[in-house]
Amino acid sequence: MNRLKRFAANAAIMGGVSIFMRIISVTFNAYAANAVGAEGIGVYSLITSVYVFAVTLATSGINLAVTRLVSEELAHGNERGAVACVRKCVTYSLIFGFSAALLMFFFARPIGEHILGDERTVLSLKALSVSLPFIALSNVLAGYFNAVRRISKSASASVTEQFVKIGITVLLLQMIGPRSVEYSCLALVLGTSISEGLSFIYLALFYFYDKKKHLGNKKGSVPHGLTSRMLHISLPIAASAYLRSALVTVEHILIPYGLRRSGAAQSEALASYGTIHGMVFPLIFFPSAVSATFASLIVPELSELCAKYARRDAHHIKYIVSRAITLTVMFGTLCAGVFILFSDSLGILVYKSAEAAKYIGIFAVLIPLMYLDTTVDGMLKGLNEQLSSMKYNIIDAALSVFLVYTLLPKMGIGGYVVCVFITELVNDVLSLARLIKVTGVKIKIWRTVFCPLFSVVGAGTVTNLLLRSLPFTFHSLLVETVCGILVLAVIYVAFLGAFGGIGVQDVEWVKSIFSKKESACA
Repeated sequence: MNRLKRFAANAAIMGGVSIFMRIISVTFNAYAANAVGAEGIGVYSLITSVYVFAVTLATSGINLAVTRLVSEELAHGNERGAVACVRKCVTYSLIFGFSAALLMFFFARPIGEHILGDERTVLSLKALSVSLPFIALSNVLAGYFNAVRRISKSASASVTEQFVKIGITVLLLQMIGPRSVEYSCLALVLGTSISEGLSFIYLALFYFYDKKKHLGNKKGSVPHGLTSRMLHISLPIAASAYLRSALVTVEHILIPYGLRRSGAAQSEALASYGTIHGMVFPLIFFPSAVSATFASLIVPELSELCAKYARRDAHHIKYIVSRAITLTVMFGTLCAGVFILFSDSLGILVYKSAEAAKYIGIFAVLIPLMYLDTTVDGMLKGLNEQLSSMKYNIIDAALSVFLVYTLLPKMGIGGYVVCVFITELVNDVLSLARLIKVTGVKIKIWRTVFCPLFSVVGAGTVTNLLLRSLPFTFHSLLVETVCGILVLAVIYVAFLGAFGGIGVQDVEWVKSIFSKKESACA
């Protein structure tokens, strides 16, 4: 299987699984939001803001390190070196995973009471600390499967983890959830901790089987300086990730604080915060499973090409980067059109919330930039530009903290909307400029920007007119919304073809994925 077909096969597997999991996740989020209420989701979002920082500390850049190291060793046919990389990274993850768990467990009360300002978060923080070593170890194994391009193993583990998490959480919500908001949040986090532990066991079994089957010959030798190579990749990422994650955590803590300063009550502030972070963002990021999959898979591909050509502006690399940017913007623009046109329907269908519907339509405008940011970050990491990526993310997070602190007390929730728009634009401009400088790729403005924009406006207008002029009425909002989205997508693709966004070369490229002949650009 050539490079293109292998990439397409892995993308299909991982993308399909990611989309399926996002569907399950959004459905479960809707159930959880209805079960614990907007205030409960707000408290849970505060808990997860601290948890995300703890996960950052536990993983400390190890996923990218193992992916890069194993890819490089296998590129030289060194199976023994690849296995040694995994072992070294496991030791690293054990140290950081257990350190993060102990810190979170013993500092849960001061964090909950004095930093988050809500003692209802303490019990959940302690429960989540148990999951951190398992997450760190799972990151190593997931990085290995990504490097060897056998992502079906980690994908199946993710599916299993999700179903276990949902089953346990639903059961616990029924058992202890009705007591209070505190116990509702505890039910949500216990499901996470238990499922993470089981997911690691599942991945470990697959790893030992895979190692025996594919790396059993033990060709090659253990490379010298493996520890320094690992630390050279992981520690700079870890240090910058700590700073960025800390800033993001501060930002999330400041949001309800700023809303209270603007005159909102405690419960109202938490409800607004929960609506945006617990309802709106999970929904509009749902289709990003596609771009996130691409960003993850492109890291080992670009790393291998860089090692092969010893330069980052080679023709093959430019080709991949250019096509990735164009396809991501086209896909993101379609998704933006869907969420803008059907924001009211989606808000009511998924969350039964008019407020959520309003913010879905507002933040949908940013979707192309959000999805592009994910893809560009993945390409920068594959090109050994992970420090640049993290630097821009830190600038983004620091700017967010400043804007949240200054705008929310004056503008309320509208200030947060302005903050998200500004920081997303700044991050995208910085990241994309660096990618263009490193690779020398030229962006075709008409095809990448204006063609998708005009196409989605045209498709949205035609779809809206068609739905309004139908001689019959849909008796189901769900059926009407699904049909409308499908019609919009078909018309959007037709407009892309008419405006020159999709050409003969693109059709031939897709055909080459499924043909038996080798692709020239594979």
